[in-house]
Amino acid sequence: MSSYVSQWENVDPAPFTRESLLGILDGKVAFIKESEFVSRDIAQKVEDELSPKLSPYLDVPGPTLLRVGIAQFEYQAISDDQLNQRSNTGNEKLEYFAETKRHEQLHENLSQKIGQNIWKSVIDRIANLLPEYDVAVAQEGPNKKYFSGIFRAINDSTPIHCDWSPYDSRTEDWIINQVTKQAVFNLYFTPVKGGKTEVHDCQWTEDAMNWRDRSSYGYHEKLVEGRKKAIIQPQPGDLCFFNSRNMHQVFPVEPDEGGKQRARLTLSSFMGLIPPKSKAERPKLILWS
Repeated sequence: MSSYVSQWENVDPAPFTRESLLGILDGKVAFIKESEFVSRDIAQKVEDELSPKLSPYLDVPGPTLLRVGIAQFEYQAISDDQLNQRSNTGNEKLEYFAETKRHEQLHENLSQKIGQNIWKSVIDRIANLLPEYDVAVAQEGPNKKYFSGIFRAINDSTPIHCDWSPYDSRTEDWIINQVTKQAVFNLYFTPVKGGKTEVHDCQWTEDAMNWRDRSSYGYHEKLVEGRKKAIIQPQPGDLCFFNSRNMHQVFPVEPDEGGKQRARLTLSSFMGLIPPKSKAERPKLILWS
């Protein structure tokens, strides 16, 4: 770690501006935070509507993850055991795109109940800040559109990990493998005790595999030792971004006095840059969950 040079100027939250968003994609900004991006009233309506509908992720090793929607992560080979069992038929992609169709009206249907399409509010803001980019949900042709904007509840922590599709999704030819930069946003809805996220100034490289826990999607703590870290504490209505290639960890939600955990509910999506292949093309910022 003696050769470590920080990529961040500081660990304080940056405003949701064009400069900061580009800084997140470049890995130069720790995180963006915009307080009360949606009202407390909207946040409460989302919780009331979706918390009863949460269900577990498919076949993900480690602590339980809950969601409404679908995650491409569920169709990756995560542990070494899953990688060794991977089929060569391409069924994983077919199953994923079949599942995305079942959820394609999720945000519009929710907006009819709560009075706002909150996913669209975030995407419109991103597109307005980056007018020279094509900002759109990732797609691989007809009937192969990704899902963006999953609602998640991570209550029982995660290991230290990163989300970097060129490595994570390498077992199939997903378009998200082509991204050269990757970030994530989380819009928080519920007040919880605990449940913080720590983002480390340590991005995935091939060398990180020396610290990989091969039984899960996690990495050993030694990898981030001595690195700067930023702390994101969930607050209802807050919108936060960080570079998902950076190692990060979610901590458990503490139970209330009655011993119950309130669902740590977020709206989340990845975004990734695909550079133009010619002067006639525009850069693409594709979205998926």
